[in-house]
Amino acid sequence: MALNLVRNSKVFFTSNVDSSTGVVATTGFTAANTQEIQVLDGFTFSQNTNADVVTISEAGVSPVRGQRSFNTSLAPVDFSLSNYLRPANATTSITAEESVLWNALLSPNAISTANTVTVAATGVTAAYAFLAGEGTVTLTGTFTIAGLAVGDVVVIGGLSHATDGTVLNAAGTIKTLTTGSIAIALAAPKAAGAAITSISAPGTVKLYRSAWAPVAATYSVVSSAGSNVNQLQKFGMIFIVDSVVYVVDNCAMNQVTIDFGLDAIATAAWTGQGTSLKQSAVITAATLSSATAKNTTAPFITNKLSTVSLSLVNSIGAAAAGTTYAVALTGGSITINNNITYVTPANLGTVNIPTTYYTGTRAITGSMTAYLKTGSGVGSTGQLLADMLAAASSSVEPMAALTISVGGATNATKVVFEMPAITLSLPTVDVQQVVSTSINFTAEGSTPSATADGNVFALDEVNDISVRYYSA
Repeated sequence: MALNLVRNSKVFFTSNVDSSTGVVATTGFTAANTQEIQVLDGFTFSQNTNADVVTISEAGVSPVRGQRSFNTSLAPVDFSLSNYLRPANATTSITAEESVLWNALLSPNAISTANTVTVAATGVTAAYAFLAGEGTVTLTGTFTIAGLAVGDVVVIGGLSHATDGTVLNAAGTIKTLTTGSIAIALAAPKAAGAAITSISAPGTVKLYRSAWAPVAATYSVVSSAGSNVNQLQKFGMIFIVDSVVYVVDNCAMNQVTIDFGLDAIATAAWTGQGTSLKQSAVITAATLSSATAKNTTAPFITNKLSTVSLSLVNSIGAAAAGTTYAVALTGGSITINNNITYVTPANLGTVNIPTTYYTGTRAITGSMTAYLKTGSGVGSTGQLLADMLAAASSSVEPMAALTISVGGATNATKVVFEMPAITLSLPTVDVQQVVSTSINFTAEGSTPSATADGNVFALDEVNDISVRYYSA
């Protein structure tokens, strides 16, 4: 009898599943639909049985004291894994093993050629305009528009601009669509200095219907823009523990927590659920040999090089909109939670299994820790605390923009988290040998304005967060 050793384990993400049931196929694994994920020690997968216990309580000299237990249902499968954030330069695009995990977290559509529409290879012209809280990119040319429709959420790729390329190569919703013009309302438009001119399309312009999109040669982007759906991408997880293969069917990605602890390497902790767990004798390491292999040469990201930009979108008391605070971090984290709920029937005389699930509130929260630095000016966390305390009794929804550059804003290899509208909680003070502060925040959707203090939070907007991967 052999022992299974975790050091010999492998983890695979696959979209090679039945389109209706989400059950993982037994053959047909390719580089296009299956990706090996390098994981840290501590990954888990398990499924519990729910039971109904019948007990009796009676009087008398010889009471019946037995019990009966019935298995009533199977709970959803829970799985978790952690990996390092490792952007990789593939010459024509930036890739990462965890791109499939990001996509499953924030999109109903798989990363595939079927969900990538080439609108034109040459001859595209583009314009941008901002009006009444909406920033619109208009593409003009002769397009192949098959597979696109008004209302589709897409990510634009292939545009170029000297200063605002990341604004244009981003997610949006198709407003109008003809063979000669496509108008896309950006999820996170640029309001201030609304006129973006001299846009060019140096290569093929593409529209991606997946959340993850390699929009430029120097960066890829994933955002929450297409995540207002009841159900996300169907996928499966395959865990090879030594020589034993376990399969989780019909998975949904529920949560990720990004950790940027000061003296560590940047990591992402993922949790998800599925409807069934099984051991497979058909799927083996050999049948998965054509999957996209793990990238062992991609660079790691050191958190100590990370930088943060925290600026007020709307004024907070006497602190004017546009005020930026320098925050030198000692640690922090960001959590994106889909709050998934599974539905299980309750029929008698059978073991019920979960049938489906629904997403709940998209909750994006986080915290940052830093030393409390006194002094006036925006170069101190003490000034941020002072400004927020002064407005604490009058500022109902203090709005700021937060950019966290994990790996450093000036470095070529980094992962940048952009949250254009966050609500800040009052920083807490921790009195140790060196006094520190903890800043909690919640990212929300918002409608931008071209005027100061005109930005408003909006429940129906989907521009809570975008994540950009860069690599040298």
